[in-house]
Amino acid sequence: MEHLAPAKFRIKDHVQFKIADDLLTGVIELTDFAHFSSKRCHSYSIFVEERGCSFLHVPEFDILKKIE
Repeated sequence: MEHLAPAKFRIKDHVQFKIADDLLTGVIELTDFAHFSSKRCHSYSIFVEERGCSFLHVPEFDILKKIE
C-alpha cells in the first residue's frame, strides 16, 4: 500500500488554489485525504470569503501556494 507524504498545508493557512479556470484565495478549514483515479492525496476544505462558501475536497495538487 502506498503511503502518503506529510501534508504540505495546515488548518488556518491562507492559500491560492485553482478550481476550473478560476484562481481563488482562501483559508484552509479542514484537512483530509482523497482518492483521485486510484491515486491517494491530501485534500482540503477551503473557505473563500469573497464567495461566502467553502470548497470541499480540493486536492493538494490544485493548491498553488501558501500566502504569508
